Amino acid sequence: MLEETVERLLRSGAGTIEAPAGTGKTEQIARIAALVPGRWLVLTHTIAGRDALRKRLLSLDVSDGKAHVDTIAAWAFRWASAYPGASGLVKTAEGKRKSWSEVYGAAAKLINSGAVTSALKASYDGVLVDEYQDCSVAQHAIVLALKDILRCYVFGDPLQAIFQFERNKADEAVVDWSAVLTDFPLHGALEIPHRWVRASNAELGRWLITMRASFRAGGIDLQSAHHLPLRWEKCQKDLNSRELSSYCRVRKRGDELLAIIDTSKSAVRRAELAKHLYGTTLEPVGGPCEMTFYSDVRRTTGLERALAVLDLAGAVWKGADASGKKKRVSSLLNSPNRVVNPPTETELAICAVAQSDDFSAISNALSVFARTEPVRIVRPELLLSVRATLEMLTSNPDVDMEDACWQVANRRRQAGRSIRDKSVGSTLLLKGLEFDHAVITPDACAAACDWYVALTRATRSIRVLSPSPFLEFPSSLAAE
Repeated sequence: MLEETVERLLRSGAGTIEAPAGTGKTEQIARIAALVPGRWLVLTHTIAGRDALRKRLLSLDVSDGKAHVDTIAAWAFRWASAYPGASGLVKTAEGKRKSWSEVYGAAAKLINSGAVTSALKASYDGVLVDEYQDCSVAQHAIVLALKDILRCYVFGDPLQAIFQFERNKADEAVVDWSAVLTDFPLHGALEIPHRWVRASNAELGRWLITMRASFRAGGIDLQSAHHLPLRWEKCQKDLNSRELSSYCRVRKRGDELLAIIDTSKSAVRRAELAKHLYGTTLEPVGGPCEMTFYSDVRRTTGLERALAVLDLAGAVWKGADASGKKKRVSSLLNSPNRVVNPPTETELAICAVAQSDDFSAISNALSVFARTEPVRIVRPELLLSVRATLEMLTSNPDVDMEDACWQVANRRRQAGRSIRDKSVGSTLLLKGLEFDHAVITPDACAAACDWYVALTRATRSIRVLSPSPFLEFPSSLAAE
């Protein structure tokens, strides 16, 4: 059934529902599509969000004829590309990178032109947009254009707007929440903590909802949760990864999932922490470590390129002994007659990287490393992306490295994440995911939105490591 707040929303032509983490937003969106007559266009931001909505619709036996679910990016690109004359979107060769700002601007131009008004009305009876706090100014312009043609309802939570710090161009900036509420009036908020109710931990969920006013005000006292499975442990900032790991060990049962939430500023630090905890990292798509490797491969040849591959091996595997292998490979290439012990299969594969400009040599070296060395994977997403990019470059010589990376990144977004039992990431990487347990390090959170996202990831237990149980943080929401 639809919650009363949502029913009130549907009696209007447009509006907003504030949806705190874990309060059943996805369920309510799916139920609108299932129960309200007409075909709905359901838009969200990420592939993971799209897949979650599709699964929920499937569980309610909602057919494609009742709801079309897509990301804003994919939907905008599809329509703008289909009507290039009205949208002004210039077509490029398949696989070439495109500016998403250009795509969004073209889609808004197309809708506002009136050229597809009839087609939109024939295709949809209404629009539902999820995670609206993450909409950029350019994406907001698309939804505003749709609102002039179709009834339009948006769901979001300003306390989860953590992506705003990643955007530095005017049209890529996150739309101001007060502007959202001007265009889509607020009709209420979801208030039942379904995520924690399902885990038989409803009291923790209710506490998190109650504390939202404190998040907005810029501080919370963790001692107010002393009766809940939320434990504060005194821990100073800027510990090295080995010291910090001793605070992050959690006893969990069976297939329960643990999240270690650490700084967003250093992927290397998160990887080192994962090595000590025998966990794995979540990686940003096309992140700095990945791009640095591509840069190193492009600018190097010979021994230097082989050493770059060993640096990558040392980053993605625990037990790779990259420094020792660097010495061996250097000796094998520069002074082969002075080497006493014969080279291993891995060392031969790394030497082959130095002796060939073919990207397939790098792919082969990584495969041999994984097969023959006593290593444990720490950064599976980074390794997967690099290997996929190298394989594309090998099979498609006409594709340059930058475009191959772009295509692989889009495939990763399509595939979504595969969560392992012990994941180390940042609030940006963990947003939208659910775990049984979470440990929040002293360096994980900087602002109210970071803290809110971090504290709402786990359903069974939370451990907060910080110098004080009273958390103070800047809040851009304090004036709202």
